[in-house]
Amino acid sequence: MYFRISIVLYTLVERIELDIKKSSGLIMHPTALPSKYGIGDFGNTSKEFIDFLEETSTNVWQVLPLGLTSLDEFSPYSSPSSILGNRYLIDIEQLDGFDNKNYNVENFSKEYVEYKKVYDFKDLVFKDLSQTINPDDEIYSNFLNEELIKQHITFLALKDLNQTVWTSWDNEYKEYSEKLFEKLLKDESNLMNFHIFTQYEFFKQWNDLKKYANDKKINILGDIPIYVNHDSADVWLNKEIFELDQSGEMEFISGAVPDSFNQQGQVWGNALYKWDNHKSSNFKYWKEKLNKSLDLYDYLRVDHFVGFFKFWAIPTGESALNGHWREGPRHDFFESISQDVDLTKLLAEDLGVILKETKEILTKYNIPGMKVLQQRIPDDVEDLPFLGDTEVIDKESLFEEASDDYFEETHPNEWDYNLAAYTGTHDSPTTQEWFDEVNESKYRNYKEYTKTLKNSFNNDVWDFIALVWESNSQLAITTTQDLLKLDSKARFNIPGTSENNWVWRLEDLKNLEVVKEDLKTLNKSTDRA
Repeated sequence: MYFRISIVLYTLVERIELDIKKSSGLIMHPTALPSKYGIGDFGNTSKEFIDFLEETSTNVWQVLPLGLTSLDEFSPYSSPSSILGNRYLIDIEQLDGFDNKNYNVENFSKEYVEYKKVYDFKDLVFKDLSQTINPDDEIYSNFLNEELIKQHITFLALKDLNQTVWTSWDNEYKEYSEKLFEKLLKDESNLMNFHIFTQYEFFKQWNDLKKYANDKKINILGDIPIYVNHDSADVWLNKEIFELDQSGEMEFISGAVPDSFNQQGQVWGNALYKWDNHKSSNFKYWKEKLNKSLDLYDYLRVDHFVGFFKFWAIPTGESALNGHWREGPRHDFFESISQDVDLTKLLAEDLGVILKETKEILTKYNIPGMKVLQQRIPDDVEDLPFLGDTEVIDKESLFEEASDDYFEETHPNEWDYNLAAYTGTHDSPTTQEWFDEVNESKYRNYKEYTKTLKNSFNNDVWDFIALVWESNSQLAITTTQDLLKLDSKARFNIPGTSENNWVWRLEDLKNLEVVKEDLKTLNKSTDRA
C-alpha cells in the first residue's frame, strides 16, 4: 500500500497524485542549511540539497514545522500560528528591490543559528521592502481571499501592536472581525503590509521550491504538532474549542508523562482541547488545519499521535508529576475527519506507549506508524519504562491498553511494511552520540543485529543506518548528522530543555560529497531507489 501524495501549487487547488513505494529520506530542517545570512532559507542551497537527494536516489525530504517560532526558544513546535509560515526562511535575494539596496550584512556564524541576530537583520530587510506594497494589488488581494490567512495575519499584527498575550488586549481586539482587519489596514498600514508581504513571499517561495523538488520526484514530508500555543491565532480565533477559564487563561496545560527518558515528565505548556466542542463542530478546526498542511507538503507527520486517544493534563504552574490522564476523542475523531481528509497521506508519530486502539486506527485507515532504532535495541538489564509514582500515574491501566509489540523488541528485518523506520529523529541523540553513551548490553545486541547485514560499512553509524535501510519498512529515514557521523555537538534538540536547541547548521553542502556514493549504493541495493 502506498502513500497517496498531492501537489498543491500556490493559490491553486490542482492535485496531482503520486505513488511512493519503498523509499528513503533525510531529515534536514531548512534552518540548518548553509546560507550567508545566518539561517538556511528557500534559496539556492535548498535546491542544491534537493539535487543531492536526487543524485543519491533518496526521494523524501523531511522537514520540521515551517511556522513562525517563538522569540525565546525558537522551537518550530512552538508557534503563534499553525497556518502561517516562518518569514525568516524567505530567501531575501529573491525579493524585488533587494539588489538595489545596500544592507550591512552581519558576520553570521556558519556553525549555528544566532536567532536574535538573524531575526533583527531579516526584519530590517522585510520592513524596508514591504512599505511600498499595495494590498489591493491583484497578487495580494488574491492571497487575502483566503479567510484563514487574513485572520492569522490580523493576530500577528495585533501581537506586534500590543506586545502582550491576547488575554490582556483591549476589548476591541478580543475578537476577530472583517471590520477589525480593515481598520488595521487603514490605521496600521506599515505593520499590515509587513505581514502581508512576508507571508505572501513565504508561500510563493516555498511552493516554488516544492515544485522544484516534485519535478525531480522528491517528496516533502512535513510535520504538524498536535498542540498549539495558548498565545496563538488558533486559540484567539477558536476559544470555544480550547480548555480556558472565563478570562481566557488555562487551568490545565499539556505535557508528557514521566518516563525512562525524563523521570520528572515534561511540561509543554500548550492549551488543551475541549474535545466535546470539537465533536459538536464535526472537528471543523482539525479538518481545516490538516488540509491546509497537506496543501504545503506531500504528506504529513502528526506529532504526539497518541494524544488523540489519551493525553496528560497538568494543573497550570505545577510539575508534570501532578498531571493525570484524560481521554481523547479516539474513534470519533478519525471517523469524522476521514470524510474530508485523506488519511493515507498521514504518518503517525506513535512513539512511546502504543495503545491497542491506536494500532487499530492505524490499520483501519492505512496510516503508517514509526519505529526509531535507537529506542528499539534491547537492553538485557532494562525493565519496563519508568512511568512515575504509582499513586500519581495509573500504570496498570495504561499497560492494559498497550499493544502487544510495545513490550517486544524485534530485529528491523521483522518490522512491518506500513511503517517509517528511523535511526533517530530531531529529538534523539545523533547516532554517534548514541554509540558514545550506549551501555554494554545494548551495544552487544546491536552487534548481534548487524550479523544479518548485506550492506556492511565497517562503521557503527553507517551499519546502524544500513539496519534501517534493510528493514522491510516502507520508509527508511535518517538525519543529515548521522550521514556525516557527527557527535553530540550536532544534536538538534534535547526534549525538556530550552538552551542551545534548533541551532545546528551544516557549514557547507560539499561536506555531503563524501557520503554521496555510499548513500546511492545503499538505496539501490535495498530497492529504495
